[in-house]
Amino acid sequence: MVRLAVVVVATGGLVMLAVRADQAAQVDGWRMAVDVAVGVVFIVAGALPTGPVRQRAMVAAVGGAWLLGSVFVQALSLHQSVLAVALVAFPTGQIRGRLAWLAVALAGVVATGVVPQPAVALLFALAAVCAAMRPPSARWYPVTAAGATAATLGVSWSLARSQESFDPAVALLDYQVVLGLVAVTFPVAYWSALRVRRRLADAVLVSRPLTGLDGFASVLGEALGDPSLEVHRWQDFAGRQADRNLLTVSEDDVPVAVVAHRSAALEDPLTARAVATAVRLAVANLRLQEEQLARLRELEAARARVVAAADRQREEVAEELGQNVAAVLRDAQAELADVRVGTATALGIVGSELAAAIAEIGDLVAGIPPATLGEGRLRDALEILAARAPAEAVISYSGDSAGDADAETALFYVCSEALANAAKHADAGRIKIDVRRYGDLLEATITDDGRGGADPSGSGLTGLSDRLAVLDGRLRVESPPGAGTTVTATVPCRRRLS
Repeated sequence: MVRLAVVVVATGGLVMLAVRADQAAQVDGWRMAVDVAVGVVFIVAGALPTGPVRQRAMVAAVGGAWLLGSVFVQALSLHQSVLAVALVAFPTGQIRGRLAWLAVALAGVVATGVVPQPAVALLFALAAVCAAMRPPSARWYPVTAAGATAATLGVSWSLARSQESFDPAVALLDYQVVLGLVAVTFPVAYWSALRVRRRLADAVLVSRPLTGLDGFASVLGEALGDPSLEVHRWQDFAGRQADRNLLTVSEDDVPVAVVAHRSAALEDPLTARAVATAVRLAVANLRLQEEQLARLRELEAARARVVAAADRQREEVAEELGQNVAAVLRDAQAELADVRVGTATALGIVGSELAAAIAEIGDLVAGIPPATLGEGRLRDALEILAARAPAEAVISYSGDSAGDADAETALFYVCSEALANAAKHADAGRIKIDVRRYGDLLEATITDDGRGGADPSGSGLTGLSDRLAVLDGRLRVESPPGAGTTVTATVPCRRRLS
């Protein structure tokens, strides 16, 4: 509020001095109003909260210098030098580049008032050239403003030398109108440039699907007109590149990425800030993706360990049960070897029942794969499984269908479960198991001639699907009612039989 009050008081004082000076020079009332309005519009444009303080101060200073020129003849050219510098520095208020500093130096000479009008027009032409090197969003206003001012000064000087009827008052009015338009459009121009920069991060990120930082760098380089642009994470950056400029991107004062570029657009702090925002978002997104992938791998490893532990426990229980029953039978036979015949006959009956129980346990054990599966041993295990099947089972096994132990074990369980389901639930009379290898994939297809209608979401098939998923495999079930069932299991292999 204090700063605003100072600006208002200073502006009021300059306006009063300018009005008195115009009255002393017997300037018409409306011309006086236009003269004062030009200075006031520049001051108001600079006072609006749009843009960096340095840039706004320059714009406001143009208005002050204009009003001061009405009071002191020596200050007539001061507003021109300040305006030229303001246009060169747009939109950040900073002077960048040798050509820009040359324009500033020429503006200092113009401020002395000893430079002819053609040289002033040349100053604004140079300012337009400097502004043309800015990014597109920050280019149109300073180029147009400087170009229009240069053209107005150049044309009025040319007409004054070539036409005797030339009216300096008309030329002054034209010049005042141009300056007024330059002042009025400043807030709009800066708002437009700022809006473009704020949208840059979103535009880069959503313009197309990105693949890592390389894909992001490709889109960002296209947006900035620099196809050689590269984006590196800070921990992966090898060091400074002699032919590139570097933009370091930080998050909470900690470097997270580096942009190696040749783009002049990134010399603009606002553009650099927008690009840094986009890079931060891209790096954060990549980090989150990597964390999620790591968690997924941990979950898959945990699932694999659970499945393996369940398999081992099932094998141990079946083996221990079979051994215990056999031991009980042997002990009973040894103790009663000398007992009378009737008792021996009873023992024989018990033995037969125990033998039948052992056979059932054998069937259970048959559903457990040998510990030596892998490198093609799945074929022998399936032959044993087919021989014990209650229905006719045929095995078709291509010669190169060998895989690692995990892949063959998973397919063994699928075949075992499919055989059991076909015999118990589908009343199948014939079952065919076909094992083939396609590149790095091992596939088993189990087809039966049963009643069909199997439910893929049942607990058995769901368990098999989960088992395959641990190895990044897939299970497909086709079971139309009355037309049999086809179960296809596919699992990647890490090794091939040599």
